[in-house]
Amino acid sequence: MTIGEFWRLLIGNPLETELEKSEKLSKRRGLAVLSSDALSSTAYATEEMLRVLMLCGAIGLAYTFSISIVIVALIAIVGFSYYRTIHAYPGGGGAYIVAHENLGETPGLIAAASLLVDYSLTVAVSICAGTAAITSAFPELATHAVALAVGFVMLVTILNLRGLRESSTIFAIPTYLFIFVYGGMIAYGIYRIASGELPRQVPSPEQFGQDLRPLTVFLLLRAFASGSSALTGIEAVSNGVPAFHPPQAKNAVKVLMAMVIILGIYFLGTSYIAAWLGVVPNNHETVVSQIARELFQNSALYYIVQFVTMTILILAANTAYTGFPRLSSILARDKFLPRQLANLGDRLVYSNGIIFLGIFVSVLIIIYHADTHSLVPLYMVGVFITFTLSQMGMVRFWLRKKSKNWWMHLVINGFGAICTAVVGVVVFWVKFEEGAWITFVLITLLIIAMKMIHKHYEEFSRQICLDYAKPPKPFLKHKVVIPVSDVHRGVLEAARYARTLGTDVTALYVDLGNKDRMENLKRDWAKWVPDVPIQVLPSPYRSVIRPIVHYLDELRDQEGPDTVVTVVIPEFVPLKWWHHLLHNQTAWMLKIALLFNRKMNRRYKVLADVPYYLRR
Repeated sequence: MTIGEFWRLLIGNPLETELEKSEKLSKRRGLAVLSSDALSSTAYATEEMLRVLMLCGAIGLAYTFSISIVIVALIAIVGFSYYRTIHAYPGGGGAYIVAHENLGETPGLIAAASLLVDYSLTVAVSICAGTAAITSAFPELATHAVALAVGFVMLVTILNLRGLRESSTIFAIPTYLFIFVYGGMIAYGIYRIASGELPRQVPSPEQFGQDLRPLTVFLLLRAFASGSSALTGIEAVSNGVPAFHPPQAKNAVKVLMAMVIILGIYFLGTSYIAAWLGVVPNNHETVVSQIARELFQNSALYYIVQFVTMTILILAANTAYTGFPRLSSILARDKFLPRQLANLGDRLVYSNGIIFLGIFVSVLIIIYHADTHSLVPLYMVGVFITFTLSQMGMVRFWLRKKSKNWWMHLVINGFGAICTAVVGVVVFWVKFEEGAWITFVLITLLIIAMKMIHKHYEEFSRQICLDYAKPPKPFLKHKVVIPVSDVHRGVLEAARYARTLGTDVTALYVDLGNKDRMENLKRDWAKWVPDVPIQVLPSPYRSVIRPIVHYLDELRDQEGPDTVVTVVIPEFVPLKWWHHLLHNQTAWMLKIALLFNRKMNRRYKVLADVPYYLRR
């Protein structure tokens, strides 16, 4: 099986461009694809909050439910703000588009960079949290957490390369299974609490350790910031409006509202049950696992909860795999990222963006040893930067448009911007030492890189445009040069091609001090290519490339600007890719040297590669 055949087996056969409309999402599939990130945060947001509150012992845990109510209120505010954004931008109201159109280029790039970093960290956190769910149920797998996480990344990457419609079909079943099972667990837990079957439990002092801290406002803010990870993924629906079937805005709004309601209920339910049971986080078992074990003991239902939790956490990465490539393609279209990211792949998805995301996230997981708690502080900052800029952009939008009831929409988005800005500052402040500064640096570097890329593309466009261009004059002379290292079939083919270009053809041989080899070459050359003169270039320092470049530089000085020089490079192509490692690759190095020799290039040099394919 060839590499191409194996690739087709993995991602499927190419799809025609006409089928792009059929790749759109229905409401049911849209909920599965775009809400999995937000819904999956219920599996770790409460735990991140409890990890901070437990530093104060049982007194700290008493604030779990109160902080959760505030976070759910924030979820509702952000969700309703994006509700207005979708209606204002029915063609797709991603934070980058909203901020760029209403606030300017730099705010747009800040929003875009924050989103790109957020998407990457979303995949990393979701995959690592899913891996933690499995290692909680099967502790013997804990030593293989990094390998498992990277394997899951590869799996999700391949599934997304197969196309949006196919991946949404695959992901729909696990998402709805999670909604049913996890919702059933919360309902069952609240029923047992209400009926008195599940008495309130108080954790023992041994579970907190001896290094307890006093309860302070800063610690409560830190717990609030950690629990606010439940808001991640809310913006995905607004960013993915173009992926829906028409009417796109109406379908997106319905999915957004359903997602916000389910997320609020699940997060609040998880926090309430965890506080009632006195669950204390530890490094061996997740909070969700402890809740499920308390409710279902070690029955099959416990393992079902762990399985669906792992599945939704891993597949939550699919939300980022939908948003990251789409945003990258828009930025590439606007000349802020490499143009390759704007190319639609064989399966009507942005394959280059998907592959890049998979590689980058795998590196992150390896660096952070698949530790969810180390990664969470990194992506909290980007989330709230995106929220704030998007809502600020909408405030400017309503001020400009002043459509019907514009003042009411302005108040909604303005209030949302204030809330997310305040929370963003709190998150950055309390999470700074835990790694939030790394996200800030990454976003800054990405903005600088995007500006440099845009500057390059603008300069490139100016230099190749036809404005003020003059028709080129014809060349008066044409010189052809063939660098050779021996006389073989590949060289004969190159000489055959060179003769068709003109009569002024010269072969070049670099003498490395082997007299026997040089004499054999001269003899074979006179026999096989007698009509082409060959010139020997001395190389006292045993360099092959430098004498050829030097000869061409001198040729440039001798000839006038009306002479074009064509360098015909013979090159044989091995049968297998790894055969390349067994050869010197002189032809490849010569091409690189000549390509970047700007002095020679200004005098009209043409490189002609003549491949000779080896056979079995």
